[in-house]
Amino acid sequence: MNFWTVLILCQLATVAKFSTSNLAHHLLNNGYNPNDRPVLHESDTINLTIDINKFTLLRMDQAEETAIFSAEFLLTWKDAFLNWNPSEFNGQKRIKVKEQQVWRPDVTVSTSIAKETLLDANQRYVEVFWDGTVRQSIYSVYTNLCNMKVVNFPYDSQICIIDIGPWTIFVVKVQLFWGNSEWDFDKLATSVDYSIDADVDFHFSEVRFELYVQRRPQFYLWVLLIPTFVITTVSVCGLFIPTNTLGDREEKVNLGLTTLLSSAVILEIVANSMPKASALPLLGNFILAEIFVVAAGVVCSVITLTLHHRANTRRWKPKPWILKILGATGSAKFVKISYFKLEKRKKNTSALPLLRQSAPWAEFMASLHALLDYLDEEEVDRRRELAWLKLFDRVDAILLVTFLIVNCIVTIIVCKH
Repeated sequence: MNFWTVLILCQLATVAKFSTSNLAHHLLNNGYNPNDRPVLHESDTINLTIDINKFTLLRMDQAEETAIFSAEFLLTWKDAFLNWNPSEFNGQKRIKVKEQQVWRPDVTVSTSIAKETLLDANQRYVEVFWDGTVRQSIYSVYTNLCNMKVVNFPYDSQICIIDIGPWTIFVVKVQLFWGNSEWDFDKLATSVDYSIDADVDFHFSEVRFELYVQRRPQFYLWVLLIPTFVITTVSVCGLFIPTNTLGDREEKVNLGLTTLLSSAVILEIVANSMPKASALPLLGNFILAEIFVVAAGVVCSVITLTLHHRANTRRWKPKPWILKILGATGSAKFVKISYFKLEKRKKNTSALPLLRQSAPWAEFMASLHALLDYLDEEEVDRRRELAWLKLFDRVDAILLVTFLIVNCIVTIIVCKH
């Protein structure tokens, strides 16, 4: 690049800068007032175009019922006092000036409760075109109210309404929007509401964005739903699977109570992340149903524990028809035969001749029969306890299958919702 080329480029840059300065001076220093509405006639209407150039959902707070998002709103309108002939300014068709130097529409997000502007007002510019078109970019972070319906949580869809106004809206469109790790965008519907204030005869309009988002349920499935299902399944198995040959059940009840405590903690986690509404969300209903399943299992386990304990301590004789229904007929027959043999031996002992009862031999035989009776009674008790153990094993098996089926049905209903 030689000397003359550099000189020509410098001159062109100087001319362009001079033209821009002249144009800015021509537009803004000839009686232009940024506080006056830029229309030729007072009855004229300013048509405002709002474009959402970028929209990013940052977070949705179910408990507070708010949606936090960052958005770039592009506002476009016509300023009747900001126009020029490009041929008079070296063909320049647009210029950027500080937004404080021109009139701007008072556009607010009326559904927002907080706004964080990323740039100060003295650092923001607007773009002015030769035909009077002015384009302004507003990039901010908003905290918007969002009435959430969480009945189907975590499979819920939400509609958040974003109202912008009040001005006459001409066109609304969306170019780009993004979700986040928890929510997917379905669509963004737009509409314009026209209103009239009869007291002051003032007409205005408001643009409404309806943001449709769909929650991604995978996190809640893996962190809450599946662990709750596994805990309930393990608890049900622990309540109704025999732990040893003696049939001890106290530890099973402790396991059930511990499971109830853990399920209550999970339910509290879900409740703290939800708005305090009248309806419990789907995931909350699932956890509550699992709590009822475990609670019912604990109650059944306590009942069987009590009945088993009383059957052994009070020496209840198992009814043959009960054992037959539950598939323990062999134990019933053995208990019946043992009782029969014991009664027969007692009758034989009582039938001994009186003479032999007084002799030493008779005393020996009496002691022997007493020992045999004791052993028979012990054997009968042992067989009776085994019969009851077999009986309650059958009851445990039936309850185990029943509660596992109920647990699976509840989980399938939630997963297929």
